[in-house]
Amino acid sequence: MNIECHILCRDEAEIFLYAARHYTSFCSRIVLHDMGSTDGTLDVAAQFGIEVRHWDTGNKVDDGLNMRIKNEAWIGTNADWVICVDTDELIYFPSGVGPTLRVYDTPKTPMIRPTGFEMFSETMPTTPGQIYDEIKSGARDNIYSKPVLFNPRLVVETNFRPGAHSSDALFKDGTRYLNPVDPPNPPVYLLHYHQIGPIEKIAARYDRTRARMCDSNVQNGWGNFEPGIKHATDKRNFIESHLERVIP
Repeated sequence: MNIECHILCRDEAEIFLYAARHYTSFCSRIVLHDMGSTDGTLDVAAQFGIEVRHWDTGNKVDDGLNMRIKNEAWIGTNADWVICVDTDELIYFPSGVGPTLRVYDTPKTPMIRPTGFEMFSETMPTTPGQIYDEIKSGARDNIYSKPVLFNPRLVVETNFRPGAHSSDALFKDGTRYLNPVDPPNPPVYLLHYHQIGPIEKIAARYDRTRARMCDSNVQNGWGNFEPGIKHATDKRNFIESHLERVIP
């Protein structure tokens, strides 16, 4: 099965290492859309033989550009399935990649909305294997049930919204995407590995991102504009009150 993955990234070498390990285990092609990394992210891409496309963002966080990349980068592909994600988002198949997608191929499913989980750990992973071999618990969170897995043979336009949290996709049969309420069956997870490591580190990352917001992000309210420590604390409180074992 031919699966293509597009990953957006800037200065996330620590987590991109695990994204690279994960996606190279089942994807035929991976494209890293890099926004000016200087921290070793490109070294990881070279280590795994991952294709890199460079984007000049003017040192800004620009969700308008991110939407355009996710909506256009896959056009013209000959892949059976396409994944468009941020670096800390891993599409995970509890029943296996091939068996799961073959089921969705049978009724010709254009787009899958996975069950979203905000994964959690007080410390950064050290495993030489997959990140979910070590960090297995998280909180179910619908905001991360992003419809980022789709069949490009059946999709004309993805029309992702900011952050790809929703989509107004147009399918080849003329119908539009409707966000399903029920979880996918067979299950598909989107594991979000942002809330891992010391809270101070997470808060500092939020503050750096907020400081680089472009004008359109500010005007449209795209992204987090709270102090990093408040946002990180609120996230952690939610996760800890809903924590469950996600990976057996």
